[in-house]
Amino acid sequence: MTTRKSMTLPIIITFIIIAIIVYLFTTLKQTEVVCTKTMNFDSNIRLQEDITTILDGKKISSMTLVKTIVLPEEYADEAHLNSIRYSLDNTLEYLKNKVNYTISSDRIIVEIKAGKNELLLLNNISFNVNDDLQIVIDSNTKSSNVITLAVGDNYTDGEFMKRLKNNGYRCK
Repeated sequence: MTTRKSMTLPIIITFIIIAIIVYLFTTLKQTEVVCTKTMNFDSNIRLQEDITTILDGKKISSMTLVKTIVLPEEYADEAHLNSIRYSLDNTLEYLKNKVNYTISSDRIIVEIKAGKNELLLLNNISFNVNDDLQIVIDSNTKSSNVITLAVGDNYTDGEFMKRLKNNGYRCK
C-alpha cells in the first residue's frame, strides 16, 4: 500500500515534464528570412525581387518570391505588358498554378509560392532597350549570373542571408 502512494508523485511529475517538452517542441518557430533587391535598367525600367524564405532547422521549407516590374510611361501599354507576361509565363510554366500575375497600368507583379523540391531563379531578368523594349530571361540554372534556390536546400539562416547579401540583396 505504501508503495502505491509513493509512486503517484513521480508519475505525475513525469507527465508534467513530458507535457512541457511537447509544448516546447510545438511552439518552436521556424526562421523567416526576407530579402529584397532592386535593379534599375535603361529608360527607367525597374525590377524589384522580394523573397520570403522559411527555414526549418537547416533546410528551406518554403519560399515566396514576388517580382515587380515597373515600366516607364512610354512602355506602359497593353502590348508591352502582355509581351512581358508571355515571356515570364513561358519561363515559369513548370510551376503551373503556383504563379500569380497581377497587371496594372504600369507594372507587372509576379508572385511565386514554392514548396516541396521546387526550384526558383533569382536575378535572372534583364531588359534591353534598342528600338523597342526586350525582356531577357536567363533560365539556365548553371549560369553564374543566376541565383538558384530550391526548397529542401541545406542552409542555416546566416548562410542563406550571407549568400543573398553577397549577390546584392538586403536581408532582415
